[in-house]
Amino acid sequence: MSLDAINSTDLKEKVIKYFNKKSAWTYGFLRYSVIKKSLIHVTKLQKSYLIRKIFIMLVEEGFFIKKKNELVRSYLYKFRNPSLPVSQKKETTISWD
Repeated sequence: MSLDAINSTDLKEKVIKYFNKKSAWTYGFLRYSVIKKSLIHVTKLQKSYLIRKIFIMLVEEGFFIKKKNELVRSYLYKFRNPSLPVSQKKETTISWD
């Protein structure tokens, strides 16, 4: 069963609505394994592949903030507060001539 057959947009909306209802941005940065448990609960899917695909889509669309863990080679994720504007990183180069 593929993600397209399950209608990924409905699942994404369901997950986003759940995280907004729970105010998940107050939880801080979490490991993927913690978020995965919530995704399994909301979507009722058991296949790790499908859960991971949904999560990756949400990260790519900017619903989660990704932060590199300093101690190990892994990442921490935080659900983005929908009422806050999306901050964009701007690079500024200063040259001294």
